Amino acid sequence: MMHKKISCLFLSVILLLQGITAQSFAPIDSIVNSEISKKNIAGGVCLIIHQGKIVHNTALGFADIAQQKPMTTSSIFRIASQTKAIVSVAFLQLVQQHKIGLDDPIEKYIPAFANQQVAVLKNDSIVLENRKRSITPRDLLSHQSGISSVDEFPQFASLFSAYQLNKPFNTGFESLAEEMQQLAKMPLVHQPGERFSYGLSTNVIGRLIEIVSQKTLDSYLTEMIFAPLKMNDTYFYLPKEKQDRLVKVYAKFIRDSLQEIDGAKYSINYPLQEKRNYFSAIGGLVSTTHDYANFLQCLLNGGVYGNNKRLISSDLLNEFLTNQLGDKTFIFSGKKSLNNFGLGVGLTTPKGSGLNNASAGSFFWGGAFNTAYMVDKKRELITLFYFQVAPFVLPPLLSKLEKTAISIIDAQ
Repeated sequence: MMHKKISCLFLSVILLLQGITAQSFAPIDSIVNSEISKKNIAGGVCLIIHQGKIVHNTALGFADIAQQKPMTTSSIFRIASQTKAIVSVAFLQLVQQHKIGLDDPIEKYIPAFANQQVAVLKNDSIVLENRKRSITPRDLLSHQSGISSVDEFPQFASLFSAYQLNKPFNTGFESLAEEMQQLAKMPLVHQPGERFSYGLSTNVIGRLIEIVSQKTLDSYLTEMIFAPLKMNDTYFYLPKEKQDRLVKVYAKFIRDSLQEIDGAKYSINYPLQEKRNYFSAIGGLVSTTHDYANFLQCLLNGGVYGNNKRLISSDLLNEFLTNQLGDKTFIFSGKKSLNNFGLGVGLTTPKGSGLNNASAGSFFWGGAFNTAYMVDKKRELITLFYFQVAPFVLPPLLSKLEKTAISIIDAQ
């Protein structure tokens, strides 16, 4: 208890020295505590960084209700699709080294993708058409490859099932190499470049990283991303000594009641498995808000970290943060967004800024268990709000928290 009091006092002093008091962000904690009291969430972590300084860092509620285990700012979360941005930047490092090109045909590296066809629904029947062009890494990074998921294309559920590509995070495969063999056999759900379709594309990027770097995805990310940025709590498979920090996942199956999701029935305990050779690039990482903030701060700093060291070139970072969809928007769960998409992140448009008041050009994304980040480059603002609830039902809450944080910053 004494240690906790000292930690809180230390944090308050830091915030005061920065000219922003903890009280300034009371509305953030109030919103989260209200959701906890309504039993919509068990708890969460809120981290806000402005102009390179932590201005708000709180853990609220419980990481484990049954054990009455409080949430902490070092709690570890399944970040799911937040994995994609990390993998995308890792791939762009290899582009920077001229080891692979953004517009190369992927069959140059994975020959099995040379003969894919495209599935088309006609009169309630699936027919196959020839592919008009090869898939490129640019297509994969911007989710325009035609390699998608059963959630986005339920009309092709029979295909995903037939090729065993309908499992959560595809944890049924022994490796990305094995998964690619199945993925290459299945017809595309649309022509490459035709539209945005979320799904399995980033797993192909993960495999390309393995082939080009001649390292496992896990080893490459550890060496080239996690170690340089001191992301010491970010893993595919948690070491045993850190497993007790993994937050439980809850769902609201009945009104006014949160229930822990059964890991025996649903694939949520993959981070606790013995280390395997399968590394889900689409969503397999776990992390903390602080670790992920290190990654985001590096991107906000133009790809620079530490003592003027560079993670990625400014040119490729600009490409990463440039709209790849033209006049199209991204589509998620069948709904068109107001925003665009770069090479691994969502990009706020002038129309989309109305959702949370983020500046146009801000970048963002989230994860299936309701974690989210937003980086407002103009304001030099980073927000991370992490919860562990299924399904993905908290976007309105996440947008409200981001909007509140922006209003507080703007009022300083």
